Amino acid sequence: MTRVVFALTSPIDILDQTFNQTNRLDSFAHTNTILNLRQDHDPIGLHFWTLAQTVVLGMQDLKVPDLAAGLRALRNRGYAYFVRNSGGLGVICDQQVLNLSLFLPNQAELTITAAYQLMTSLIQSSFPDVAIAHYEVSQSYCPGSFDLSINGKKFAGMAQRRNRFGIVVMLYLSVSGNQQARGETMADFYQASQAANSVHFHYPLVNPASMANLSDLLGRPLTIDLVKQTILNHLAAQNLAVDSTRLPALLASATYQQRYQQEFKQLQQRNQQLA
Repeated sequence: MTRVVFALTSPIDILDQTFNQTNRLDSFAHTNTILNLRQDHDPIGLHFWTLAQTVVLGMQDLKVPDLAAGLRALRNRGYAYFVRNSGGLGVICDQQVLNLSLFLPNQAELTITAAYQLMTSLIQSSFPDVAIAHYEVSQSYCPGSFDLSINGKKFAGMAQRRNRFGIVVMLYLSVSGNQQARGETMADFYQASQAANSVHFHYPLVNPASMANLSDLLGRPLTIDLVKQTILNHLAAQNLAVDSTRLPALLASATYQQRYQQEFKQLQQRNQQLA
């Protein structure tokens, strides 16, 4: 299998955060703020984050025939939920799913496909002893052409946002835990919301068996911290320096806080219909 070299430049800014159900909107408020404050000369950024027991819905999920019934199904399984302002369909977050956001400059050569390939290459290169493929796993939740899989089982998926100055490629990676139950949760949502009866949109017929954890696919125990360290070790092996002070300092600045409040308010307004 041909691997694309993960070609990034030093330094890479690192941010690591954890969110709970109560502050679940903060996860995407930070993503949106960082993206909207980027400048042409900014270093590449890598944002690690986890979010407790929450379904992050896509805009298309709001168009199911019976959204209220779908949301009840999520609550019955103990999940909080919110809708993000980016494409794609719903994904599951919990303490054993790692989210990675890769912030890149919006350069002409970084097409949508090329940006996805950069994230793909990062994961492939960080776990070089196994063949990681990318193609759509149609019966997974949030299927897309850059689903990451091993032996046909999806363990990660991506979405992307862009503005004038920057790009963010967002990846969720199921590290460990009960992936069968995650898939069943999303299958319940689409079944309860009568998604199959939609005449305007196509929703996946989720088969939980189409997905697995990276830990199970590699046949060895993995934790969130171990996966993060594996990625950072790969960057170090490529002589790419990382800086874990610059992004936290940005978050503390008045400029950041002002923009963050705007982004958070917009997410609140977007989610009022789900209250």
